[in-house]
Amino acid sequence: MPVSLLEVRGLRRDVGERTILQNISFTLDEGQVVFVRGPSGVGKSLLLRALACLDHAQAGTLLLHGSPPAAVGYPAWRTAVAYVPQSRATSLRGTPAESYFAAQRFAAQRGRPRGDLPALVHALGLEQGVLHQQWGELSGGQAQRVALAISVALGPAVLLLDEPTSACDLESAMRVERVLATCGAALVWATHDPAQTERVGGRLLELPLANITHLPPPRPPPPHSHALQMQMQAGGVAAAGGSGSAAAGGANGAAAAGIAAGGGGGLTHQVVSGPGHHQHQQHPAPGAGGPAQLPGDLLAFSDEGEGESLSALLSPPFSPPPELQQQSLQQSLRPPAVVA
Repeated sequence: MPVSLLEVRGLRRDVGERTILQNISFTLDEGQVVFVRGPSGVGKSLLLRALACLDHAQAGTLLLHGSPPAAVGYPAWRTAVAYVPQSRATSLRGTPAESYFAAQRFAAQRGRPRGDLPALVHALGLEQGVLHQQWGELSGGQAQRVALAISVALGPAVLLLDEPTSACDLESAMRVERVLATCGAALVWATHDPAQTERVGGRLLELPLANITHLPPPRPPPPHSHALQMQMQAGGVAAAGGSGSAAAGGANGAAAAGIAAGGGGGLTHQVVSGPGHHQHQQHPAPGAGGPAQLPGDLLAFSDEGEGESLSALLSPPFSPPPELQQQSLQQSLRPPAVVA
């Protein structure tokens, strides 16, 4: 029987004495989409953070290629199952380009396939210069889209998206949807927008009841969006080929060329074909053994610091009590944490 990319069984999230989510179960394979929808405050972000192992769940099982987080190692899990928060990451310093190069130095990121960051930025409707502005100088919409571009470029197997178009107008939202739908990663996508689910398709997880339904196939784009789609397709291919980034002109084109060439610490960058695609390779199962459960069905983990994955940089992990950290350490086959 084939092993799913990501399997979630009976996940439960409590806050204090209150159970927020329970009986969350689904599987996800490469390229599939599961939308998460529900009223504000229902626990969509709590679910995504638990799937990324940024928060510990109170019950349930998480498996990546059939292996639990403790066997995969938490930096490796958070790299392969990447969380992109809705709000601007206040912990980020410097420029997006610096954050991107820093993330490539993490031990869990080394050897993983990467996409073309300048092409992704272009496909999302941003100027290449945003990569070299300070994070604090970017607007909310710019910061949201450039963080998404970096996350996609780092080549995760699963993207956990917390309302990734909440700061976007319709045109920008459609750009985001197209990039995500063609990036190759499996998507768990929190949204409030029913039109978005109709445009993208997939499955829908309704909270708090945890019901899953299949969405109708994506509807054809309206006539007025045809020119936008043609523009994105042409611009993205040009950027992937190297000329689209330079077309931004002057300093922007030179900056994009520097990133594509691997500037900043001599890091190389793998160019791919298309605005949202990153090249995939088959990875062996990250670990062996069955689901790891702590006493009381508690899924806990050690906090390995903020310098081990982009997910942890964008949204720092919760630190469990010391005794749970020790139990998780004994179960983990983690590599040494490397701080950039």
